[in-house]
Amino acid sequence: MSDDYREVLYTISKDGNRKWVYPQDISGFFMNTRKVVVYILMAIYILMPWIEIGGSQAVLLDLPSRKFIFLGNTFWATDTQFLFLLLGVLASSLFFFTALFGRLWCGWACPQTVFLEFLYRPIERLIEGPAAKRLRLDQAPWTPQKIFKKGLKLFVFALVSWILASTALAYFVGRTELFDMIASPPTENLQLFVLTLVLMGILLFEFGWFREQFCTVVCPYARFQSVLMDPHTIQVGYDPTRGEPRGKRRKSDDATELGDCIDCGLCVRVCPTGIDIRNGLQLECIQCTACIDACDSIMVGLDKPKGLIRYDSEVKLLEGGKTKLIRPRIFFYTLFLSIFLFGFLYAIGTRELSEIKVLRGALDKPYSLLDDETISNHLHLRISNKGSEDRTYTISATEAEDVQLITPINPFPVPGGKMLTTPIFLNVPKASLVDGSRKVEVTVTDGASYTQTQEVTLLGPTG
Repeated sequence: MSDDYREVLYTISKDGNRKWVYPQDISGFFMNTRKVVVYILMAIYILMPWIEIGGSQAVLLDLPSRKFIFLGNTFWATDTQFLFLLLGVLASSLFFFTALFGRLWCGWACPQTVFLEFLYRPIERLIEGPAAKRLRLDQAPWTPQKIFKKGLKLFVFALVSWILASTALAYFVGRTELFDMIASPPTENLQLFVLTLVLMGILLFEFGWFREQFCTVVCPYARFQSVLMDPHTIQVGYDPTRGEPRGKRRKSDDATELGDCIDCGLCVRVCPTGIDIRNGLQLECIQCTACIDACDSIMVGLDKPKGLIRYDSEVKLLEGGKTKLIRPRIFFYTLFLSIFLFGFLYAIGTRELSEIKVLRGALDKPYSLLDDETISNHLHLRISNKGSEDRTYTISATEAEDVQLITPINPFPVPGGKMLTTPIFLNVPKASLVDGSRKVEVTVTDGASYTQTQEVTLLGPTG
C-alpha cells in the first residue's frame, strides 16, 4: 500500500503539473441507481421554473422585489425566521447524514457530480470515445480530425452550459422575462445578457476544464468531513483483510496464499478523481460507488463473492468489529435536526398568509394642524398578501369617537402574492394629545380568518 497519497494529490504530478483523469465508464447496481437519482434531480432543476403552482412559477427568487416563491408559498424578506430554520435543517442534515453515511451528498446529489459525471462526461465519451481513446487523442498532435472533435465537444459543452445558465437565470428573473430576453436583441437586456454569458463561461470552465479539481482542491467539505465522521461511519471502503495480499491470477488458479484482490487496477481506472480506494479513506473520495461496481464485476468473473469494495464502516473493514449506528454524535445530530425540522414545519403550518405594517414616511411631515384644531398624521399601511388568492382588507381605527381614519380605498384589495401600500390619515382633536402624542390602534381584517392590530403613536404639538 503506497504512502504517497498522504503527501500529494493524485491529480498533481511530482513536478507540480496537473495529471488529467480519464475515468473509464462502468455499469452496475450502484451506477444504475445513481443514474435514476441524478436524472430526476436534473429534471427537477430544468423543469421547476416552467411548472406553475397556484398561478405562479413553482420556484422564483425575485431579489429586486425581495419576494421568494416556493411551491405556491410566497415569502418576503421579512420572513427571516423561515430562512433561519431552513438553514438549520440543511446544516443539521449535512451533519447527520455525513456522520452516518459519509460523503453521500457528494456522490449522489452534488451539482458538481451530477452535471460532470452524468451530462458533460457522457457527451465527451460520445464525441471522443472511451477513456483510452480520449487519452490518445489528447496526446496526439493537432490534426483536422482532432480539431473537429475538440471543436464539436466545445460547441456542445457551450450549448449545454448556456441552457444551464439560462435555466438558473429563470429562477431569479422569471420564465416570462427570460423568454422576452431571448426573443429581443441583447442590447435591450444588456445586463442580463452579460450575466448569462458570465455564468455560461463559469460552467464551461468548471465542467470543461477544472472538473475534479473543484472537489479535491476548492470544496471545503472534503476538509471538514473528518470532523463529522468517525470509525463507525458507513462509507465506501476496501476490505484489506479479504483482499490482501494482492496478486495476479486467473479464475482457475487456486492461490490460497493470496487475497481476493487481483490488482487489476479497475477500481482506479473508473474513479472520477483518480484515487486508489485501497489506500483507505482519502479526502479526494467523493463516495461515488464506481469502484464498487468495478470490483464487483471482477469478483463475479472470478466466482468470488461481491463486496471486496463496499459500503461499510472503518471499524468493520479494518478491525473486523461491529458497526455502531447509534452513538453520541448521531444522537445530538438527530436532536438538532428534529428541532429545526419540526420548528420549520410548525412555522410553515401556523404562518399567517397576511402581514401588515403601519409606517411613517421618511419625507412626510410629522403632523398637520387643520383649521378645526384637529391633528392629522399621514401614515402608510403596507399589506402583504402571501397567499395565492386575492384578498380584500378592511381598515379601521380605535373605536373612540374622536378618532377619524381616512384612506382612499377601503376595503383595500391586494392580489395574491403581492405587497401593496396605501396611505392613511389619522385625525384626532389637538386637545386629546398628552405631551404631544397619543396612541391609537389600527386594525386590518380580511373578513375571514385574519385580523391584526398595530398600535401607532400619533404626533402633534406639545403646547
